[in-house]
Amino acid sequence: MGRNRIEMSGWAVWALALWMLGAAGCGLADAGMGGGGGEFGATQGGVQDMQFARELVENGQVPPPDAFLVEGMFSEHDLPLTGAPCQNLLCLRTASGAAPTLAGEPAAWLQVGMSSLIDPDTFVRPSLAVVAVVDVSGSMGWDYSSEEAEYPTPGCLARMLLTRIAGRLGAGDRIAIVAYGTDVSTRLGWTPAEDRERVDAAIAGLGTDGSTNMEAGLRRAFELARQARAEGGTQEVRVMLFTDVQPNVGATSPSEFQAMAADGADQGVGLSVFALGVGLGAEVLEALVQLRGGNAFSLFGREDPDRLLGDSWPWLASPIAYDLRLNLVASEGFRAKEAYGFPGEPDGEFGLQAATVFLSRRKGALLVRLGAEEGARWADLRVHGELGYLTPAGERITQTVEQGYPAMAPDERGMAFEQPGVEKAVALAILVSGLRRAAELYPQDPAGAAELARLAARRIAEDAEALADPALEPEVELGRAVAELMERRAPQGDLYGRY
Repeated sequence: MGRNRIEMSGWAVWALALWMLGAAGCGLADAGMGGGGGEFGATQGGVQDMQFARELVENGQVPPPDAFLVEGMFSEHDLPLTGAPCQNLLCLRTASGAAPTLAGEPAAWLQVGMSSLIDPDTFVRPSLAVVAVVDVSGSMGWDYSSEEAEYPTPGCLARMLLTRIAGRLGAGDRIAIVAYGTDVSTRLGWTPAEDRERVDAAIAGLGTDGSTNMEAGLRRAFELARQARAEGGTQEVRVMLFTDVQPNVGATSPSEFQAMAADGADQGVGLSVFALGVGLGAEVLEALVQLRGGNAFSLFGREDPDRLLGDSWPWLASPIAYDLRLNLVASEGFRAKEAYGFPGEPDGEFGLQAATVFLSRRKGALLVRLGAEEGARWADLRVHGELGYLTPAGERITQTVEQGYPAMAPDERGMAFEQPGVEKAVALAILVSGLRRAAELYPQDPAGAAELARLAARRIAEDAEALADPALEPEVELGRAVAELMERRAPQGDLYGRY
């Protein structure tokens, strides 16, 4: 029997598993696996929210295509899958569904659900060495605005967030601060996080310095990070970049920054990017955080620093898996058409990247759409294969995957789902990918784009009604708002906030 091979290769890690097994001095002695009433969440790295798109819509702008990221939407929602008890720190389960695409094409869907046995009530995060690399260029507006403004300048947001992160570091943690503008300078060498007087003084001394040489700032930051990695003493080394992502001196292309981030990732240095303000460069942002240990968050308003840390600390600095790979074989007559939630570019014919899995308050998802060739019967669909990821010691953990077409009969909409999590993931993926295609079409064909956005808006409204999930209400409103903006021919923001 002929078969189509589908290979999804990415990144993942179990960064805490070794410590949880009792490594000396690990700081995770009582992590409480499985305690506290059920599983905790886990989600892929990359861009972690849809805030950029939401903020542009709120301000009457049609977002650019790259503001619509399925992985960002997935990270904002809880997409759990149930199944056999999980025995590992990272729990991977699969379930299937059937639902037509936005264009009405019949399709089957395979979801990989991600969760963790960590108990958040007893979790003790790894010790951290943090290099804060801070953009002090003119576009950041360090010398004006205040925390009381509804929309502080990016510089003000950077100071607010960095101050709060520094306040959450403690015994066993270290921090260094690099500032870049026209020049680059180390404002604070490696310092115990408990020395708040020195840390706060370095943050207070940040101010505007000309143009944006992000390349020089990141190179200095990664040098310090490699120094910390070589010296040891902390379990996690992470560069944290505070910027509006508008480099205009030195390296400026996404590929140049991705190479720099890849070199750091290869040496065990994670990267968190805090994108500040609606003028951010989304292409560069995505390139920076697609690789091992990378994630990104967007902030705009005065409440965002507290919102972000309340929701994502310490999980944003707690990777639990790298090099996640899904290898599937589909039965004859079927093939994969599209994948959703995998950050990064495809690798090979159908290779997909999920570079890192982080702890999260929400249970994450990866999704694949399968199509049938002419004459194939959906009831005959079978996929089997292997899921795998690396432990911190480099050991690959694997499990088998066996899925078929959902056993239940499709409803009047042509839909059938083994679990509600699949239904919700499919609804969100169809919405975001539909709005992205509409945003791509908008400059050349605004009427066609508006029609497509309206179709996506109607679909998510129907899906939300079927699921009766209040968490989908903001997405119904997002779809409607984008369609209305396109119908009114509102201006479209480009990647650097020039409207």
